[in-house]
Amino acid sequence: MQYLVSFALLVAVAAWIVRIYNNLDHLRGVVCSCWGQWRKATHHRNECLTDFAVVFALFLPQGDPLPRNLRRLAADSERTLALTREPRWSRLHGFVGGAESLLRQAVERSVQAVEDSPVMREHEHLQRLCSSMSVSLFQQEQMTELFNRAAKDYNAALVTPSARFLAPLFGFAAADPLGEIHTQNARSS
Repeated sequence: MQYLVSFALLVAVAAWIVRIYNNLDHLRGVVCSCWGQWRKATHHRNECLTDFAVVFALFLPQGDPLPRNLRRLAADSERTLALTREPRWSRLHGFVGGAESLLRQAVERSVQAVEDSPVMREHEHLQRLCSSMSVSLFQQEQMTELFNRAAKDYNAALVTPSARFLAPLFGFAAADPLGEIHTQNARSS
């Protein structure tokens, strides 16, 4: 009888550990999946931005730094994507958030320049590129929110009493959210 009770307790503890592990593993998988979607959306945004910058430069005075800055920021974003194949665990994405903020400011200035210029407003190809870039920015914002929500859920599961005890044993660490995007879509039309 004593062995049966001990065995039952051992099974109950093992089931508890497996349940906690499976939950954390599932939530970490969701975070990694959302990270992959964010990377894909960011890569697409960078492609749209580069295409836009090439045509946009044709309408500006030679030497205007805005198109060059757009291309440089898109290239920097691509290098960052190449270095961050997976989410950061217990490290800040400060360089991603800061770079994204600078990029969005440059895009907003570019879109404003397009909207302020009658010649650029009438150019159909530039308008299509501007629309594609705006859509890709919106999609990336959505993926950022999705990733941050997944990271928040995962991090909340890590601070439950049972997970606080078991997570370090299995190598689970908190996921760092991406910087919040507080800008509206770059193009309203």
